[in-house]
Amino acid sequence: MDLKKLNPFHTSSPKRNSTIFQLVSGTFGPGEAADVLLSLVNYKIKFHSVQLLNLPDHERAAIEQSEQRIAELKIVKQQMTALILDARKNGQHLEINSDLSVTLKP
Repeated sequence: MDLKKLNPFHTSSPKRNSTIFQLVSGTFGPGEAADVLLSLVNYKIKFHSVQLLNLPDHERAAIEQSEQRIAELKIVKQQMTALILDARKNGQHLEINSDLSVTLKP
């Protein structure tokens, strides 16, 4: 399957065995920006929370890693919310660009 035909914003690097997908690219009003950004962060928090529920108690390192990531994501969420509220207060829009890099590993 030719991914370039499906997604014109797709790039590949055969040397690194990686692919980059452009997920978001545009200028958004504060409401739309909140939908895009906070939905992503909320999903990641939910993902790690479910992971925690599925980890056995003896996998302490994995549990601590998920707990740490949830704490980090909650801070990111607070920072994003503050930025969005500031943009709304000042009548500004937010330009958002997000690429996702996926590398195949042996």
